[in-house]
Amino acid sequence: MFPSLKPFILAYAGTHNADHQTQHLIVRAASHSAKTQGGSMLVMALFVIVVFGLLAATMSSLLRTSSDNVIYEVYGLRAKQAAQAGIQRLALSSLPLNAAPALCNQTILSPSAFSQIAGLTGCQYAAQCNTSAISFNGDEFLYFRFTSTGTCQIDDKVTSRTISVDAMQER
Repeated sequence: MFPSLKPFILAYAGTHNADHQTQHLIVRAASHSAKTQGGSMLVMALFVIVVFGLLAATMSSLLRTSSDNVIYEVYGLRAKQAAQAGIQRLALSSLPLNAAPALCNQTILSPSAFSQIAGLTGCQYAAQCNTSAISFNGDEFLYFRFTSTGTCQIDDKVTSRTISVDAMQER
């Protein structure tokens, strides 16, 4: 891996005479030269580059997917709130406080100013109400079914949520 660190062989040579003792450490270069190892280093370097490239591509893909999931989650919640606004608007007109219930068999759309509300930018709803008369044990009831679909759009991503609410009121 490190071209400056060449393999070497250590050999110990020593001489002994009566007056002094001499010791020598002989270092010899290994039989492999740097030129013969250069090809294998190139292959290892290319392998490392390819592995890191694949790792970077995978991490980029995971980050993009995570970002898209957050967008769908946030806009899904906004679409649900838009749908709830549609149901509340229909419920208020069908079941007014301190007044008799009104029949509602209609579909309403969100006003154009609705999508300008902070937090609901790019969102709209379509709400529908159906009323039917029910008789049970001699009592008369009005059965209301409210359904609303909220839709939010950012660029090419569209999320929608549908909510249904049932209500019954004695006549």
